[in-house]
Amino acid sequence: MKETKGTLLHGFSKLLPNLNLSRFTNVAKEKERKNMTTHKFILCIAVMVLVWIPVQASAQLTLDGFTSGHYLKRLDTVNSQDIHNAAMPPNSPLGAARQTTFQIGSNPYAQSSTLDIGKGICIVDAGFGVTPALWIFYGETLSGTEVPLGLNLGGYSGFQLNFAGISTTEALLAIITVWPHDNGVPHSLELVLSPEANPISVEFPFSSFSDGGLVQADLSDIDYIFIQVQDGLSASWGITAFQAVN
Repeated sequence: MKETKGTLLHGFSKLLPNLNLSRFTNVAKEKERKNMTTHKFILCIAVMVLVWIPVQASAQLTLDGFTSGHYLKRLDTVNSQDIHNAAMPPNSPLGAARQTTFQIGSNPYAQSSTLDIGKGICIVDAGFGVTPALWIFYGETLSGTEVPLGLNLGGYSGFQLNFAGISTTEALLAIITVWPHDNGVPHSLELVLSPEANPISVEFPFSSFSDGGLVQADLSDIDYIFIQVQDGLSASWGITAFQAVN
């Protein structure tokens, strides 16, 4: 890998202690304005979407449903970090283990921030005033050795994160990074998500990833996948599934 997972983690770790929403406010507000203009349109086509549910269901591959590798961790110390490898289900397309890096930055009121994975959901519950971040890496053994996934997603058009809900001050930053085997150059897609009280599915189209998108040659042999979810302040969210969709 020309840019390794360790390089990304190091960069995010340095950023988090001083992170606030000012970096993303302009982007978030712009995307929120766009969301507002399209909200009515989305509601109008809701019935049409329901008609397509059977087709969508047959074209979805659940990569991680968070039903295995139960883990609970609480952090309350400023700039503290926890790294944990949990077992994936047997024959999982994402390898033997799910590595989570859970970290908090600011914590002016000494509140606890919780990561709770299991029973079909991955929950980050930040205490008041806490700056949380969660990074999930696929492509490791339980002992922490990186092992290429050899994952073939050539029949799919993108990733999807299913959220049970998003509670945040303004916006939530979500990034997915993929390392194809052919050249080891990572491709990323960053989205800014608005608060949402209801379940929501967020798509990451392969064609929108950096460096010209992910083409079929990239998707036929994926080495590693890295998910970053973090917010500036007091954010809580729950992810019920990480999927490949068509």
